[in-house]
Amino acid sequence: MSRTVAIVTMGCARNEVDSEELAGRLAADGWTLVEDVEAAEVAVVNTCGFIESAKKDSIDALLEANSLKGHGKTKAVVAVGCMAERYGQELAKALPEADGMPLAAWPSGMARSWQRRYLKPMEF
Repeated sequence: MSRTVAIVTMGCARNEVDSEELAGRLAADGWTLVEDVEAAEVAVVNTCGFIESAKKDSIDALLEANSLKGHGKTKAVVAVGCMAERYGQELAKALPEADGMPLAAWPSGMARSWQRRYLKPMEF
């Protein structure tokens, strides 16, 4: 059975490209990509840390995705992207709602990195 993932992209055009690359890697690894976060077992939020409003939008998107856990399909929320990389440890402490914040190089190896770190132990 295929696992489902939705990618929420915040910020700049570069994040759009990074999300597309991540989506391709995930699909190649057997994930089914869905548009609706509510239909996904895993919500990946590609965060933006460039300007304050983008940071706020990224945090809001993480909290919104987290609110789906427990009463729907969503079982995990993973933060990726420049805000997660730049403020990883601080963000992890401030937002325990996120199940994972991989600090590996983005996007090279990201799909396998966060799957290995955060999703292998999870039962789907």
